[in-house]
Amino acid sequence: MSLKVINNFDKCVESVDKKHFFIQDADDQKPAFIVEENGEFEVVNKTNHPVDFLKIDSCVSNSSDNKRCDCAIYNDDIFCFIELKNSKRTNWKSWIKSAEEQLEATIEDFKNEEITKNKTLEAYMCCTCKIDGNFTKISRASNNYEVQTYFIDELNTKLYCDTKKEFN
Repeated sequence: MSLKVINNFDKCVESVDKKHFFIQDADDQKPAFIVEENGEFEVVNKTNHPVDFLKIDSCVSNSSDNKRCDCAIYNDDIFCFIELKNSKRTNWKSWIKSAEEQLEATIEDFKNEEITKNKTLEAYMCCTCKIDGNFTKISRASNNYEVQTYFIDELNTKLYCDTKKEFN
């Protein structure tokens, strides 16, 4: 399945048949990738069907743009946009605002694409820091009610600040 507007779709998507895996952000100029353990975003697939993983930043979208989210995961029913933010920095307000903007721009890019039609849309701001080699969720990076409402009303997308998605 190729997208009309989105470039490089076929080389940027892979089917994942694992029941449990993680997504990790790469260094600049490289797309996010799948790891077996200790990644930034955890995926639990309780279905009997594979989940598709789409590398967006530095694959579908040019990394120099830096205005698109990192990746997406999806199945026949749900399409999840994911922005990964990992740092020891304390300036989380600007990071969260940046994540919201990147998710919004990507959702706008995909809104008329066949791949998102008739699916529940979700967006994840995955805010973590790495402590002793393990990724830890930043609990103070909570969602803003106004932003969540905007995502639902204007983008038809549920917005979460979380580090995990379960497909049931």
